[in-house]
Amino acid sequence: MKRDSLFYRYFEAMPGCFFRLVGRPESDANRYELNAIEYKDTSVRLDGVFQPRNPKTDPAYIWEAQYYPSDAVYANLLAKIGRFLEHGDPAQDWVAVVIYPNRIMEQKNLRPYRCLLESDQLVRVYLDELPPAPPDQFEMGVLELIASKPDAALRKAQRLVPELRESNRTEVMKRQLVQFVETVILYQFPKMSREEIEKMLQVSDVRQTRVFQEAFEEGTEKGREEGRQEGLTRVILELHTRKRPVAEIAAVTGLSAARVRSILKKHRSK
Repeated sequence: MKRDSLFYRYFEAMPGCFFRLVGRPESDANRYELNAIEYKDTSVRLDGVFQPRNPKTDPAYIWEAQYYPSDAVYANLLAKIGRFLEHGDPAQDWVAVVIYPNRIMEQKNLRPYRCLLESDQLVRVYLDELPPAPPDQFEMGVLELIASKPDAALRKAQRLVPELRESNRTEVMKRQLVQFVETVILYQFPKMSREEIEKMLQVSDVRQTRVFQEAFEEGTEKGREEGRQEGLTRVILELHTRKRPVAEIAAVTGLSAARVRSILKKHRSK
């Protein structure tokens, strides 16, 4: 089960959760932008980087989700940090974050990397050692699902969904979090269909909601002759004209928030 893309999507939607995970205030997220960076000349790809809006005062957070055994985790991490500084600003302060499901997944020979491990520039997160998320901290509860074994994750998800529905979160936030819960369970049980997962969690696909159906019908009608992608773009534009927030548009279309913003920006520039 490949988790880096799942973490990326989650931190993109809930950036405050990342900063809470590394012991920083959730409000720090307002000073950062999340990017996925790949250096094609060396085939080096970083799982994700929170790049500061003000690089002179804030460090960059280079993070990796490590969910398979490897004896070269920190060697690869140092290489990626070097590429990041070389291709960007060598004067940029940085903090590396490695997210493990548990300590067992960490490489055994740590001595060659003690310069990094003993510094304040590395944060190691073991998800199974995090304190239980308070009942109202649903964002951290989703991270618990990612770290849990499949059967335990399903039980937690079945408990989390009704609690989330009864919470005082906005409808957009509820819908987005429920979708992430559903996605995590799909990752945990790859042989099960979305319909089976929805039945177990007693959730329905957000694409069946009235606001999506109305916008989809109108948007698709306008873009019918221009192909599926154009139809999806029309859905985004229609929801935007109805003053729906980007988070909700991303939730109902299945696109990332960054992709939705890109489409809206491209349309505004025409």
